[in-house]
Amino acid sequence: MKTLIFAMPAFFRRSVAVMIQYRGEMLLWAFWGVVYPAVAMAMWSAAIAGKQGGGDIRGFSSGDFAAYFLLTMIVGHLCTAWDVYEMGYFVRTGAMSPKLLRPILPVWESLSDNLAYKVTTTAILAPIWIVIAYLTAPRVELGVASLAAGVMATVLASALNFLWGYIVALSSFWFTRSEAVGQLWFGASLFFGGRLAPLTILPPLLQRLADLMPFKWIIYFPAAALMGKLQPRELAIGLGWQLAWLGAGIAVFRFIWRSAVKRYSAVGA
Repeated sequence: MKTLIFAMPAFFRRSVAVMIQYRGEMLLWAFWGVVYPAVAMAMWSAAIAGKQGGGDIRGFSSGDFAAYFLLTMIVGHLCTAWDVYEMGYFVRTGAMSPKLLRPILPVWESLSDNLAYKVTTTAILAPIWIVIAYLTAPRVELGVASLAAGVMATVLASALNFLWGYIVALSSFWFTRSEAVGQLWFGASLFFGGRLAPLTILPPLLQRLADLMPFKWIIYFPAAALMGKLQPRELAIGLGWQLAWLGAGIAVFRFIWRSAVKRYSAVGA
């Protein structure tokens, strides 16, 4: 623990320097996080406008859709994790070898990179979010309790997505190419996490399937909480599920990491 406490500030300073060095690439990735929810927002707004008689779609008005996709835009950025796309390179090339020689697990360096990315890009994206909110007039019914629960849910969601994304990334120790696994993970997140549409407007069967996966608690739940759409009981249950998935993730990571290191073999290893 002492080693970790001293190492993390150094890791973070290095991570910020790297993000600034590759600022063009970082900005492109950050802006992609704006484009997709904006397209979904426009699509559902058009669906509302084209609906005969106007009204809403399963309880979501135009303002509700604007608020929901704006919040998925923000939550999605704050929960970004990309290790599932990079781990394969580290394992194949042997770049993982020097990381394993350090007296600290490589996951902490990845966490540092993740935090540095969010810190350096959020300052640029925040004005864009404000402009989108001004143009779309989102409808939010947020109280103090919902705000506190929503912020807590977003923090837990960020930890969840990073941890489970890293666990999925460890498949690189068994598969030569793990990019397909990453695409499968991201695709499931789009559909079952509520990025394509609010989960409450999906068919009941798909909603039940989403309940069994972590994606709902990474994107949909924090966004719905920050909208003020959830009752206190639903907020408590959702936070409980997030903590349960987080605890399960820590246990799974510890088990898979030991197996992965034993299996590790690559050029330069």
